[in-house]
Amino acid sequence: MKLKEAFLWQPNWLYKSLILIGGALLVTAVGYVHTLTGLAYEFHAFFIVPILGVSWFLGARFGYALALLAAIEWFLADQMLTGAQSSLLPLLFNTVIRLAIFAGGAWLVGSIRNTLLRESRLAREDALTKLPNRREFLERGHQAFAQAQRQGAPFAAVYIDLDRFKEVNDTLGHEIGDRLLRSVAAAMRAHVRASDVPGRLGGDEFALLLPNMKTDTVQVYVEKLRLALLDAMQAERWPVTFSIGVASYRTTPPDFDALLKQADELMYEVKRGSRDSILLREY
Repeated sequence: MKLKEAFLWQPNWLYKSLILIGGALLVTAVGYVHTLTGLAYEFHAFFIVPILGVSWFLGARFGYALALLAAIEWFLADQMLTGAQSSLLPLLFNTVIRLAIFAGGAWLVGSIRNTLLRESRLAREDALTKLPNRREFLERGHQAFAQAQRQGAPFAAVYIDLDRFKEVNDTLGHEIGDRLLRSVAAAMRAHVRASDVPGRLGGDEFALLLPNMKTDTVQVYVEKLRLALLDAMQAERWPVTFSIGVASYRTTPPDFDALLKQADELMYEVKRGSRDSILLREY
């Protein structure tokens, strides 16, 4: 895993639970060591470490909970160490200050991570349609392709181009054109499986990768997608149809880029012909 991916790793519920429990145990351990080392050592400064770690991977809300736990443990440890030598008011005042510092650190770290996640998502997401952009499509496509290769599974690439889209843009305006593209993306998202890889490659060109799908199933699947797309266009009375090229392999081929090129060429073959149809070839 790359360093940036490791820092922006988003854990599932199991890892979230383990991180939270681990953070709580570390806070407890720091509080215990603080009671052992006494007031002469600043070991309690390490309370901030698990708080920042939990805030980074789980968010500021969980960091606040750990900050409260750390402030309480620090208060109890100081009370135990000072005994009757210190009044309650200074201990409470110090606890409030520590809690504010811990909570501030949790908020800051959580905010930084959210900003980085948002920027990372925007770098991989088409701003208009919210589908994966070309970069993300190719990256996810390579991963799905490599997995299908290892399994010797079937694999298909689908290229979709919008017929008469320029006419809509020129006559109805770019705002309507943007709405149309968002409608296409919504229809695709509603149709695809979790394992499929959709994407907007640019302009009015979309693509879809179908791992582990045999050719006869691909034919039915893509035809249903085309009908769903046409329904979305007809609902708004947009005169747009779809030229679709499909390259389908019985077993995943050796070259991912060549597969995409084949699907692209098939799409343009439809575009040069009657349009509004699907051209599928099995290899």
